[in-house]
Amino acid sequence: MTKGTLYNSSYLYSDLIFTGLKKNKMAYDTKELEKKSLIAINQHKLMFMEHIVAFLPCSKETFYNHKLHESDAIKKAVEEMRVGKKTKMLSNWINSETPSLQIAAMKMISEEHEAHRLNGTKQEIRQTGGLKSRVIEWIPADQGNDPEGK
Repeated sequence: MTKGTLYNSSYLYSDLIFTGLKKNKMAYDTKELEKKSLIAINQHKLMFMEHIVAFLPCSKETFYNHKLHESDAIKKAVEEMRVGKKTKMLSNWINSETPSLQIAAMKMISEEHEAHRLNGTKQEIRQTGGLKSRVIEWIPADQGNDPEGK
């Protein structure tokens, strides 16, 4: 068997496999991938959809073709992971002895006017007195200022 023949045989074999997968539409079960995604989120503390794919036996394209990014269960698990981490981090910042972390926590939990006060970003402009108006008399250009005196 020559090298060209082996290549052609391999090509035909892989083409048959690919065609077979196309006929079956999707080789992966959506529910099984969803279940594996939820397990990966909990085991590896994942907080982004793109990170989930790395722990699945399928490609990123397959993940999106199965519409797993639209799964309410996966969205909920990712959101719960994010909120849990944010809450834990905020609690650590509040209980910290480091002033910069305490200020950061205060900025996170404060009302808008308190946050502006901490940041020094809100500027208040006060005006005293009223508006003074004066009347300006309009004189047409052809009257009064004729240099030739005509």
